Amino acid sequence: MAQLKVAVVGAGLAGLACARTLADHGIAVAVFDKGRSPGGRATSRREPGGRTFDHGAQFFTAREAWLTERVAAWEAEGVVARWSPAGRVRTEESWWVGVPDMGAVARRLAQGLDLHLARRVEAIARSDAGWSLTVAGDSPGAPADHLAEAVVLAVPATQCAALLVPGSELAREVSAVVQTPCWCVMLALRGGARLAADLFEDREGPIAWAAREGSKPGRSNVNVDGEERWTLHASTPWSEAHLEDSRESVRDVLSTMFLAQHGLGAADVVHANAHRWRYARGRATTPVSAARTDARLVVCGDWLEGARVESALASGVAAAARILAQATR
Repeated sequence: MAQLKVAVVGAGLAGLACARTLADHGIAVAVFDKGRSPGGRATSRREPGGRTFDHGAQFFTAREAWLTERVAAWEAEGVVARWSPAGRVRTEESWWVGVPDMGAVARRLAQGLDLHLARRVEAIARSDAGWSLTVAGDSPGAPADHLAEAVVLAVPATQCAALLVPGSELAREVSAVVQTPCWCVMLALRGGARLAADLFEDREGPIAWAAREGSKPGRSNVNVDGEERWTLHASTPWSEAHLEDSRESVRDVLSTMFLAQHGLGAADVVHANAHRWRYARGRATTPVSAARTDARLVVCGDWLEGARVESALASGVAAAARILAQATR
């Protein structure tokens, strides 16, 4: 394989924003991800019967000028739209969602990029030729090895630390980052079981967030036979306490809680499933040296900037800026 100038490990929003910025500046870049599609937590899940749920990131804000400009272009293209759910308490800024699902933003960023999906990077190593990436399924030392002049690690902190040199300063800093889980339940209710609001938030209870999928713009494919689709996110404390519970147990417990809260019963449920985001939230409590200019190794992710979609995008753009600054030296 021809030598790659920059390899980005991770095709979540941070990695895609980094790769998109580099590509737009004429830098050759390849993106590797163990998943089958780009987007990470900013994606959607298709359940049986064509039921689609935004089971990860629910919306995003655009506070920074660079993102405001990008969102305006995306809105004109029909990639994003404003979401104003009934029941929302915080109304001081616009909430944006992808159209027709949250994965639209990732797909837009990924257009034209050299994506290597379902390709898990197991190790990275520095050599005279630059960086060598060992990808699952490749024979050690085979021509399939991937070379890069610079590497960007855009994966959760725990996975990032595992790729760094053990005992190095950067590895110690990244290892100190604490990331917390989130259990999600995807619930379809029978027609006629309409709830009063589109959004319920509870910072004290086990269910921290519940959103009606059909309230988001462009979700014409969400309701089938009059069903209502709801995405439930458990609170961090509850998710931590039940981290290793079975998917079936979490599905049943949280569904029952939600139904009881709104005067519904098991007979109202048409479909239910659960998904665990093991590294849903996190933030570095101490500064992380995000760049090593001598070896051209950069880390990025929402856990560096704060657990928000905008934080992931900002971190990716910042990582690209560091690579571009090195490229001009």
